[in-house]
Amino acid sequence: MDYALCEAARHNMEGISRAVTFYDINCQYNKHFRARVDASRFLEMTQDLTIIPGIGLWHVHGHQDSCYVRYASNFIDGIGRIDGEIMETLWARLNLISPAARGMSSPHRQECLDYQMNDSNFCKMIRMKRTLCRKYKLAMNGITESGKAFDRLDEAAPAHLKTEWSARERRAQSSRLNDPEAMDEYEINIKKAPSRKEIELRLLEEGSARNAAPSRRSVATWISTGLAIEEAQIALLIEVRRMGKRSTETQRLDIARQRDRLQGQIDGFTQSALTHLGEGFDADDDPDDLNVDILDDLDDDPADFSKTSDAWTNSPELTVIPLPSNLGVDRCRRCMAEDLIPLEMLLREGQANDTLHNLRIHLCNKAVLFRTAVRQAKSQALKTRAWSQVTSVQQAVSLHASIYTKTRKQMMKLEPGQDQLQKFKPLLREQLKISTAVGDPNA
Repeated sequence: MDYALCEAARHNMEGISRAVTFYDINCQYNKHFRARVDASRFLEMTQDLTIIPGIGLWHVHGHQDSCYVRYASNFIDGIGRIDGEIMETLWARLNLISPAARGMSSPHRQECLDYQMNDSNFCKMIRMKRTLCRKYKLAMNGITESGKAFDRLDEAAPAHLKTEWSARERRAQSSRLNDPEAMDEYEINIKKAPSRKEIELRLLEEGSARNAAPSRRSVATWISTGLAIEEAQIALLIEVRRMGKRSTETQRLDIARQRDRLQGQIDGFTQSALTHLGEGFDADDDPDDLNVDILDDLDDDPADFSKTSDAWTNSPELTVIPLPSNLGVDRCRRCMAEDLIPLEMLLREGQANDTLHNLRIHLCNKAVLFRTAVRQAKSQALKTRAWSQVTSVQQAVSLHASIYTKTRKQMMKLEPGQDQLQKFKPLLREQLKISTAVGDPNA
């Protein structure tokens, strides 16, 4: 690669001081290119030639997210709208003969591929004029449309921000060769909501820093374990309701194993509650059964989701675990455990953030499946497989919607503030509907 690039840079390059190279792994290859050339006796590269590294648009999306703004052709000034790919653009031509080439011997296949590519090159040569004229018309129309869109955006932006953005853009473009990270100015700056794990880690670090009492040292992990148990309860409850009364022996055995495992987790959690809630807590109290709102936007028959019968009254998925939100604010105060309420509120916020993030991911995945799998299926087998994938994603949507509804219900018991009420609003059934337009970047 080094030899090929050095020789190409010496051929017919008089008066050219700037070149753009595209390579699949240019983010790594270009780092020490000059050092390798200087250390070799057989390589020579003129110092006056500025080489700007780039990665083709087909490959850059398989890299880290940071590589997109640093090496994609969309952010290189002065090169126009190009994809930076060569060989990959020829695959569509080869797809025409791929079925016939599968059964050929190696020499026959090589001759067939050579003939196909020679024909492709000949067609490009005789159609070059028409192709360039078509691309020129598209480019002119694109300039007009892009200019109108840019003018609308420019008119809406404040003057001081436009001045600041222009300065930051010039600084990024001038520094990209020596410091590719300067191009991160183009990256979307979205502050992600803290997850439950991040909040738990922060609470543990704060507890260690102030030398908390032994009964309060691991309380954040204890509450987080309780939240995980509640999620497992909801998942098992949904599975039991979907299974209905007509279940197989294998299904009943799987449910029994899950209940046994869940009951063990609940027993351990309840025993730990005596340490964190104090002597005022009685583990033998009989609170109300767990009330979970199941959200589902499928047009299924309601009879398919059988209601929980009286036989499951003492099942672990219906057991209320001793979290501060289940005990109530007044009882926590009597147990001298009022300081646990803000801790659970923080962890509930992280749980809600995680659930909303998962909902967005699964809903987008569902929209993409409709565009790429369901609508493209041409046979009964492909349709069955596609709808099976959609059903699997929909079950995940229903699970996370139920977890969010339960999380918000528990947050209401902890006397949330106005900001939390505005941030975490009730989840409506209409909000679980999706549009396939999210799968089209030009929609």
